[in-house]
Amino acid sequence: MGEPKRTFHDKLHQPQMLASLVASTIVYAIARGIPMDQITAVTGLTRTDLIDPDARLPQNTVPAVWRLLGEAYPGEALALEMASAAPFSYFGPVVHAARYAQDLRSSLQTLIRYRSLMSDELHMALVETPPEAALQMYHPMDAEDGGYAAEVGMALGARFGKEFIEMENALIRVDFSHQPFGSLQVYEDFFGTPVRFQQPYNALVFRSEALEQPTQQRDTHLFHYIQGHLDLVRERLAIPSDSPELAKVREAIAYNAERSEYSAEALAQQMHLSLRALQRLTQEHGITIRQLLDEAREANARQFLSDSRLSIEAVSFLLGYSEDRAFRRAFKRWTGQTPAQFRRTLH
Repeated sequence: MGEPKRTFHDKLHQPQMLASLVASTIVYAIARGIPMDQITAVTGLTRTDLIDPDARLPQNTVPAVWRLLGEAYPGEALALEMASAAPFSYFGPVVHAARYAQDLRSSLQTLIRYRSLMSDELHMALVETPPEAALQMYHPMDAEDGGYAAEVGMALGARFGKEFIEMENALIRVDFSHQPFGSLQVYEDFFGTPVRFQQPYNALVFRSEALEQPTQQRDTHLFHYIQGHLDLVRERLAIPSDSPELAKVREAIAYNAERSEYSAEALAQQMHLSLRALQRLTQEHGITIRQLLDEAREANARQFLSDSRLSIEAVSFLLGYSEDRAFRRAFKRWTGQTPAQFRRTLH
């Protein structure tokens, strides 16, 4: 006898992702002629499991569906076809915050901050090396499906940017770590920019100056309202999205933050690593030291600014800035608002 069929309920302990990502993939597979009973046989999922788009489902179900599609339609850029028609709700509620962010930078940082709401093990980082800025993405399941899911996410993200952020000229290149499923021309026609394959990272690469490009529907009040909702969802789920190694880095950052120390050198020292070794560790997880430090600083800045007894100069000092002007610039870069503007939204 073969191995007993595993059901959806047997897999709940595994890393999970948002049901909307799974459901959209399955709906596309059915539209391309893959029978639901065949999908159930390889995933353990039934139609009932797909009803709630905000539920969490095992992440290994998506590669299983893409393998069915790849076997049925070899040589086709299936992910691009799906991304051309899939609703933006594929990304869940995170996309609404990105839509109302102040500019492209804030929109990308929102996706990074709440990436674990989309998938437990999704890694994203904004790596800036002027004149380019790359939104790098990595997911362990990329190796399982050959890159189909990564293509959907990046293609749908590029489509979202063109429609809501006017980034027609902001995107200058797309990099994929896998081999193409169709002709290069099909990919470059879709993205409207050069596309490279077998690169170190999956990445959407933008002009650095385009990061300050405003979004079409920017709305500070809606953005912070949705962001508050996402914070509550993330807290409720308590998603263990970090690896043990990255969790230790965050613990060290929190320890140093209590002493108003946010330098990369101090972080490496606290972890008993060389700065180069720490850089390699974070890069292996698709994130940079600077991004981790900025995430902590931004979170603490929001907390300190909510205390009206603290002046902006005092907040700046607590966050390790030598002068408050540097803090004001950083906070505007993170949120699209000055500290004073942010405070006014709290009352």
